[in-house]
Amino acid sequence: MKYLLGVNPSPIRLRWPLLVLMASIALTAFAAFDAQRTVRGQTRLANEALREFATFTAWSYGEHLQQQLSGSAVEVVGAVNHGDNMHTNPQVPVASDLIHYLPYDGACECHRTRVGPSPATFFAFKLGSKDVDVARNMYANADEGWRIEPMSDRMMGDMSGMTDMMSGQTIYTAAERKWIADTLSVHARRVTRDDHGYGFLIGRQNGRSRALAYTLMPTSWGDTMVYGVEYTPTALANTFGKVLDGKGLLPASFTEGRRNRDVVGLRVVDGGGNVVFNSARGLDSPQSSELRMPESFGGMTIQVLMRPEQAKNLIIGGTPASRLPFLLGLLALATILSVVAVVQIRKETELAGLRADFVSSISHELRTPLAQIKLYLETLQTGRAATPDKRAWSLNHIDRETTRLGNLVENVLRFSRLGRADTTPDAPIDLESEASRIVDEFRPLASSRKALIELSLPSDDEGHLGVMLRPEALRHVMVNLLDNAVKYGPIGQTVRVTIERRESKNGADASPVSALISVTDEGIGVPDADRKRIWTAFARAKTSTGAAGSGIGLTIVHDVVTQNGGKVSVENSSKGGACFVVTLPAVVISESFTESASTNLVLH
Repeated sequence: MKYLLGVNPSPIRLRWPLLVLMASIALTAFAAFDAQRTVRGQTRLANEALREFATFTAWSYGEHLQQQLSGSAVEVVGAVNHGDNMHTNPQVPVASDLIHYLPYDGACECHRTRVGPSPATFFAFKLGSKDVDVARNMYANADEGWRIEPMSDRMMGDMSGMTDMMSGQTIYTAAERKWIADTLSVHARRVTRDDHGYGFLIGRQNGRSRALAYTLMPTSWGDTMVYGVEYTPTALANTFGKVLDGKGLLPASFTEGRRNRDVVGLRVVDGGGNVVFNSARGLDSPQSSELRMPESFGGMTIQVLMRPEQAKNLIIGGTPASRLPFLLGLLALATILSVVAVVQIRKETELAGLRADFVSSISHELRTPLAQIKLYLETLQTGRAATPDKRAWSLNHIDRETTRLGNLVENVLRFSRLGRADTTPDAPIDLESEASRIVDEFRPLASSRKALIELSLPSDDEGHLGVMLRPEALRHVMVNLLDNAVKYGPIGQTVRVTIERRESKNGADASPVSALISVTDEGIGVPDADRKRIWTAFARAKTSTGAAGSGIGLTIVHDVVTQNGGKVSVENSSKGGACFVVTLPAVVISESFTESASTNLVLH
């Protein structure tokens, strides 16, 4: 049975809109992909440039470090470095003699270095021997200068067991002396020293990092003397830092006034993998480079890491940021907008189909009574209704079809104002009297399908039941419900209209009494799944038949009832048909009002 006055929309043709929208999504996706590919290419190029800059920095730092270490070695042990010549003087210098070759500073009455750091100790020994001569610094601040106690010249053979003359303690333990002699003997024989004959070694002894610089002095009688110094880890780190902060390490056009250590991070690792200098604590950068220095310079590894925040200063425009989140968001937005557009096009297409079907249906509905009226008028005009009964019969049909036509026109006009607030004031209406008038008027229309209408009214013990409604509101409700029941019910059915009073269970309710109007047919009912959607214009129940309709009747009922503070519902009757129930706030109208208003309540 059809309870929603609507028709199925015409087939939706979205081929071209869908193709256009899909093409726009595809173009957006391609643009996002191409932009991301460009960013990846730029990032790869920028990272490669940064890595090359890191490689250059490592090379530059290595060159400057070699110059610094060589300069320091020349300063502290250069006096005994004869190059290819051999020492011919029988008086071989001892470790303390090396200190006198350092520049003397009269202000502190000490010897000071000018190029490199101040050594912690000077030592000397004969290559292959375990006896290491060590000079002790007697200056108060050993990091700033050197001063030694006067002592007689001694030959290297007499140096074993040399002690601190002031404290009586050895400067190096026997194990330390042995480690120095063994380590430098191996290094001197295995490693080719730099062009000036200097060697550097960073080793570990008993967990301590020890930095040594040395040179060899061959004698004419066949011995080879080893002269060297040891630097403290602090002094060595200061040397590494001095080279890092020195001028000329990086091009000024790249640093632009910033310190070198603010542009790059640097680590120096000895041959055993121990970090001896680190200006890049906590720094992890993919743009890095390593450089291993020659064994003559300790075989140290220089690690250079570019600071990511400085990329924009080294590369024009900086390292391009990833646009992937933005591009994915843009693609998602384009997809969502396309989906919304498709849905909107679908709705517009459905609405256009519904409007076309509505125009077609309402045209058919209007054409039918007009054709009937014209037919019976021609019957009267041509004189075929010769008897008074036949003329009365024709006039009754004309009156019925005119009423039907008026109802259709009223529905269309009311539907055009759907959802708009009606400013016409409410007026008290005798529900029982008005319902009787509407049912009596509708009976001729119901007779066209051989349907009977039974009206059941409440008792008059408590006065007539009334409602506060705007003019024509009750007529719109009842006529559409009756038309719906007659049109979609079986031929020859009995439609039952019941008016009853119902007391509210909530005493605090603004309207303690409600008026119920129920219209019950003998059709097949409304499925539970369709009981909410039947009030929507142009919708149909799944059990609907092929009966014609304008598709707006129940929508008008729902709109009128809700605007007047009531509610409407549908349920199945005990006999299987549909029962539409309208609930409205009620008032009780006295008998005197009914009699005085009976002449004023006109059914329009």
